[in-house]
Amino acid sequence: MRVLVTGGAGYIGSITVRHLLDHGHSVAVLDSLERGHAAAVDPRAWLIQGSVGDFALLDDVLPDVDVVVHCAGYIEVAESQRDPDLYYRKNLAEPSRMLDRMVRCGVRKLVFSSTAAVYGEPDRMPIAEDSPCHPVNVYGASKLAFERLIEVSEATG
Repeated sequence: MRVLVTGGAGYIGSITVRHLLDHGHSVAVLDSLERGHAAAVDPRAWLIQGSVGDFALLDDVLPDVDVVVHCAGYIEVAESQRDPDLYYRKNLAEPSRMLDRMVRCGVRKLVFSSTAAVYGEPDRMPIAEDSPCHPVNVYGASKLAFERLIEVSEATG
């Protein structure tokens, strides 16, 4: 498969990239490098520096992709509380542009790296996927908002 990993220069993204490459997939990494590190990207992958919200860049990259693994986003809870607009922009608005371009380019497969923060204070441990979602911070709320957008998106339907 031809896989685009967004946020592939971050911790989880870079491990995902290495795993995909080790299993014979062709991998491109899209990362702004604002918080990721180019050195973390496996040299077998193609690194594209840019934003998941950049329509022109996505229009160039997505036609050659079978699946998107979306690991990009901001993850700091305290920062999300100080700057909620930043978190909604980076975790919802920009990725929603990516969903739009996925539809245009015919990419219908998406794996989203979300967070347990969507559950807030869980009723039980371990947290089951069908547990109620009640995020208690902006970080979790922004990730949950994107999960809900995915559910209704033409990109994955």
